[in-house]
Amino acid sequence: MIAMRDFRMHDTAKPLVVMLFGLMLIGASALFRVATAEAQPDPSKASTYELGSDSRFMWGCFGPCACPVLYSQPLTGTFELRYVSSDPLFNNYTVSNVRWDFPDGSSNQIIRGAGTYRVGGEFAVQQQMILDLFIGNQPSKHFDSGLVQGGGEFPKIDIDISLHQNQACRDTVIHIQAADPPAVTSVDTGRGSPGFRLDRVVPNPFSAEASVQLTLDRAERVDVAIYDVQGRFVRRLAAGMTLAAGPNEITWDGRRYNGSMCGTGVYFVKAGAAGHRSSRRFVKVQ
Repeated sequence: MIAMRDFRMHDTAKPLVVMLFGLMLIGASALFRVATAEAQPDPSKASTYELGSDSRFMWGCFGPCACPVLYSQPLTGTFELRYVSSDPLFNNYTVSNVRWDFPDGSSNQIIRGAGTYRVGGEFAVQQQMILDLFIGNQPSKHFDSGLVQGGGEFPKIDIDISLHQNQACRDTVIHIQAADPPAVTSVDTGRGSPGFRLDRVVPNPFSAEASVQLTLDRAERVDVAIYDVQGRFVRRLAAGMTLAAGPNEITWDGRRYNGSMCGTGVYFVKAGAAGHRSSRRFVKVQ
């Protein structure tokens, strides 16, 4: 009787094992699909992304071609990302209000445009960005990254888009490294750190021009940016700018990244150096 009972238990366990194995496969697949969905921005609003210091506009030879990159310039600016939908494998976003620029001789070349971005995948995280861009006065050009590995750190974005997707020796490539700046909610986040102090903004309140004052114990590369009271990006004042040891000042004229004048209200300056960040609250008046 014991042998028969054991046999019956083993026999009925077979479909149970199959079912559990199937659930494990479904769950594993779902983990890959859900991983990026958990990080998606609020679909009710667009997130303003700011280009990081590694973003570049490049032209020249790429891939296996034995010739150099002929032109490479730092790229600055912002764009907006808005979640629109999900399919079984990807979260889909629109990219709008692309406002970038890069130095070109004695002036800056302006880039404007829009497009799409998707991130997800089944067994590995993949991403793709497609943008139609106007560079200076040239006609619109179609840039595409192709579907490539990456996007595992979303909402951070790190991707290359190009005219020919590495299928031609000579190509125009834009390296995009960008993040959605976190909302600034505190009056003074951090007390500074050895080697770096964000001292004050003067005058405070100000009407026409404000001076951001900071002190370095040694020469450092510094990032300084302005945000409004809701944490939205307003203007970048310094991106990896090397400042000398001692007191330093960086001036803000009260304008946004697009040149328009900011209204009255509360603003925050965020500064970073040597791996540390600090912020100060100040007020703009008429």
